[in-house]
Formats: sequence, C-alpha cells, structure tokens
Amino acid sequence: MTTPTQPSDLGRRMTNMSFAVLAAVGVIVYFVYTGNVKPDEPVTLTLTTSQVEAAVPGKPIKVDLAVRLENNEDKGISLTAGTRCDVFRWFLTDANKEFVQSQTEDKVCAQVTVSTWLEGRHAMTETFPIELDPKRVRPGEYRLFVRYWGHETNQEISIR
Repeated sequence: MTTPTQPSDLGRRMTNMSFAVLAAVGVIVYFVYTGNVKPDEPVTLTLTTSQVEAAVPGKPIKVDLAVRLENNEDKGISLTAGTRCDVFRWFLTDANKEFVQSQTEDKVCAQVTVSTWLEGRHAMTETFPIELDPKRVRPGEYRLFVRYWGHETNQEISIR
C-alpha cells in the first residue's frame, strides 16, 4: 500500500471552495458590522452635507444638510412628531464626541402633533440650512447627529 504524496483533485477543489465561502461570509459580516448594510431595516435615514463657503472668522459657517428618509417596505408608514419643531432636530460633537453646538430655538411652535404618510418603496428628501457658530466651530472633523420624523442617524462631517 502506497501513501499518496499529492492531494487529489477533489481535495484541492474542496480547499478552494472553503476559502471562497469563508471570504464571502467575511465580506457580508464586515458590511453588516460596519453598518453599510442593515438587514430588515424598514426605514433608512441618510444625510448629505455641503458647506456653502469656507469658514471666515467672525461669520457663521453655513452648511446645507440634505436629509433622505426611505421606506424599504412594501406598505406605507405614518410619520408623527410632537410639534412642527420636532420634525427635524440636530446637534454637533467634536471628534471625541464632546458637545459643540445644537439647533437653536428661534421659532415658536404650536403644541400640535404633526404627521405625514410615506408610501412603501418611496423616499422623501428635504434640505435644511444650518448655521454654525464660529466661536464654537473651527475647521476640522465633527460628528453631526440628526433626528428626522423620529428616525436618528449620525455622520462625520468636515468643516473647512
């Protein structure tokens, strides 16, 4: 009886297939863990920021914030907020998650519940202008936290 010195063709194929399956599982786990893929997430909230102009000492820093709320289910959902002012809220932290600035209460809101409807497989987008205080915010890296129609997200932003 002789001992085989080379792996059989079947053994090589099994090894290659094992590595391919491990790589595929690794990629899926990575994207789920980092939050790039959210399985079974009925509603997703995404942010897009654009700074209107570079920061100038003594002048408010103007940032446009586009908010997109997407219904990923087939059926529509009802969106409700306690007041008109509670539909959109934000605050800013530095890279160490220390509070820097939040939304100011310039307008008076009637204490009336507001609601809207978002159809299934549809999205709604709104753009909000934000003015950041130059005494609190300087060019650098920050994290913006947003609540829109009761859904929350956060994103890193760079102020230039």
